[in-house]
Amino acid sequence: MLKSFKSRLLSFGRRFGDAEGGATAVEFAFIALPFFSVLGIIIETGSMMFVEYGLQSGVQEASRQARTGQAQGAGMTVAQYKSLICKNAALVSQCGTNVTVYANSYDTWANLNASLPSFTNIGFKDDGTMNPTEYKLGKPSCPSVLVATYDWKFMMPMMSYLGQLGNIQNGNARRLVGFAMFQTEPYPTSGSSTC
Repeated sequence: MLKSFKSRLLSFGRRFGDAEGGATAVEFAFIALPFFSVLGIIIETGSMMFVEYGLQSGVQEASRQARTGQAQGAGMTVAQYKSLICKNAALVSQCGTNVTVYANSYDTWANLNASLPSFTNIGFKDDGTMNPTEYKLGKPSCPSVLVATYDWKFMMPMMSYLGQLGNIQNGNARRLVGFAMFQTEPYPTSGSSTC
């Protein structure tokens, strides 16, 4: 009885090893996970870069309002300025709640360079609280900076393990940034014109 079971098992093993039907399905099963993982990473990286381009475009368009003094003359609040950025950065999802704006003006370019925080310190901290931010649009002829950040949370789990893609939240997200540095024009103003 045991011998008969052993011979049947060996016979089945030989037939299974010699069978070629379904080989393509087995080979596809081996490469499917790596293939779809790489494909997902490529799609997510492209989407992330597309959103960052949209954010940069929105910042450049909105910075023109500050550069010419139109935003200052209109007394734009940070919410209104963020809305202006979001209008031009239509690709950013939930822009109003997920974008952080930092705007500041300095008396010299050296002070701007020395005082500008790292973009990873503009926006939310890893614990969910907000980093201190600044909203001060420039007076006439002042060096100014405008930074908008957006936190992209990775959808593909392998993204956080690939190099330096994740720069916040322990590598599980990437802070995308739009940046504009400019000197405001000598626009007419009724108040003080010193930086």
